Amino acid sequence: MIAVLAVCTTLGVLLAATAITLLGLHSDGKDPASLGENVWTALMRTLDPSNLAGDSGWTFRLVTLAISVVGIFILSALISILSSGLQVRIDELRKGRSLVVERNHVIILGWSAKIFTILSELLLSNQSRRDACIVILAERDKVAMEDELRLKLPKRGRTRIVCRAGNPTDPLDLNIVSPQTSKAIVVMAPDGANPDAETIKTILALTNRRRGKKQKPYHIVAELRDSANLKLAKLVGKEEVEFVTADDLVARLTVQACRQLGLSLVYTELMDFGGGEMYFHGDHKLFGQSYADCILSYPHCAVVGLQLSDGRVSVNPAKDYRLQSGDKVVVLAEDDSSIRVKARPNGGGAGVVRETFPSERKPEKILLLGWNDKAPIIIRELDRYMPQGSALTVVSTYDVSKAFDEEVPLLNNLTTEYWTSSTSDRTILDGLDLTQYQHALVLAYSNHLDQQECDSQTLMTLLNLRDICDEENHRCGLLSEMLDIRNRELAQVTRADDFVVSDRLVSLVLSQVTENKDIMRIFDDLFHHEGSEPFLKPASHYVPLGTDVNFYQVAESAILKNETALGYRLKHLHYDPENHYGMRLNPLKGETVRFQEGDQIIVLAETDV
Repeated sequence: MIAVLAVCTTLGVLLAATAITLLGLHSDGKDPASLGENVWTALMRTLDPSNLAGDSGWTFRLVTLAISVVGIFILSALISILSSGLQVRIDELRKGRSLVVERNHVIILGWSAKIFTILSELLLSNQSRRDACIVILAERDKVAMEDELRLKLPKRGRTRIVCRAGNPTDPLDLNIVSPQTSKAIVVMAPDGANPDAETIKTILALTNRRRGKKQKPYHIVAELRDSANLKLAKLVGKEEVEFVTADDLVARLTVQACRQLGLSLVYTELMDFGGGEMYFHGDHKLFGQSYADCILSYPHCAVVGLQLSDGRVSVNPAKDYRLQSGDKVVVLAEDDSSIRVKARPNGGGAGVVRETFPSERKPEKILLLGWNDKAPIIIRELDRYMPQGSALTVVSTYDVSKAFDEEVPLLNNLTTEYWTSSTSDRTILDGLDLTQYQHALVLAYSNHLDQQECDSQTLMTLLNLRDICDEENHRCGLLSEMLDIRNRELAQVTRADDFVVSDRLVSLVLSQVTENKDIMRIFDDLFHHEGSEPFLKPASHYVPLGTDVNFYQVAESAILKNETALGYRLKHLHYDPENHYGMRLNPLKGETVRFQEGDQIIVLAETDV
């Protein structure tokens, strides 16, 4: 259309210039001009009608007026064409279907409530990068995604977030986000009846588009809701995909945290980018040194375990294991610049063996209030951890008898009973006789209610339970499942310092594995009921109370018990969120501290004794 207008303009100008020349027209007081001059005169009248003001002679004026009128219509048409064409192009860009031209970017496929935590963690990890980029592909309106991100993530530092609209299971839509040049790809489980099927379809779409092409393998991190689908998912993803099974992960963390108040805070600190991060550090100076020597060789880092030369990860290995070529030390550090190997200074202090005598574990009683898909997994995990003869009581507002009979297997250590009754009714809770239970778990009704309603019910139950404990002067380990991290702040009035925030914990793991696939092996080892896991043990088991000691002494005392010390927790700060509830992971080893009764040391150990 623009070309047609150009031709029309050219013909009009030439026709007018020819008429002026042949008729010998000119303005009064001027001699007739050449054809070239008349072409220029006609073109100026076409583009700018204001030039007519200086014309004289009525015949000349009529000819130039005619060409000016033609020019007005042509210019108006040109402006209209350009404006509408530009608007169409802008509308196409707003649809989010244009190709992303990036390299070393992180791709997030799908959209759910977890995306904001994942993005927050990735923004933290990208703070030291000059031009980082995160690309989101989801079946949502591009402008709506950008508006929501702008509202919830106003500060992004140096990281750019690019949104595109498309179906993650469609190979053509995947081409939009350039997966072949990406650094990592996160596949989020969508909301719906069968999210794992959609996740597997997305992985198939990714891997099939690379088939037959000479491209490097993808670094894919995928979320699965049901661990029963893990075997099939691994068959599809092979070595390219690390899977995070959400329900299984949260269930295991819930079981471990319910046995020890404060443990969920430790796991949150280990999994987020806000404090220390886990790094794999290899140094030839450590080859031939024992694992115990390695723990004491990092003055600014806490050692977690080892990555062996064959790729296997061992958390808190044997203290006399000697590092070989290719082995790496897994350390918890503020950033990679603080990872330095240095011998322990003279006067650093020596650890001592403080005698602790294991006591026989007595049967315990656990109260579980609420129900969702994670409940059967939690019950199975509790059966592995609890001593024989322990009892579990399940109370749910909704009838769960069918799910209980079908999904809870025969148990070895637990005896169970359940009934249907309101879990937020104070009269019902008073009748449970909370004093007979050592642990109480409150699960969200995520199968029946939306996120905010779930958390509201949890808060009501939690407030009532804490009030009953205060009235009865009963110390009961309370653990609640909060779906929205913002509701945790509302729950601080309960003085319960331990929460399992489902979506947040899963999001933290997804973010960590996005940065380093090998970290998933550490989490698998930590979350497993066998081997070493975090414990909070009395400080008096490691160092004398009431005297100044440094963390070298704490670390060496832990080594003598075949444990790895990660930090400590101070009792007088248990309810102070400004001081991380008294928890300090990865303290400087030369830093001195005076422990009091009730303070705890955070260690990696095989038993809680």
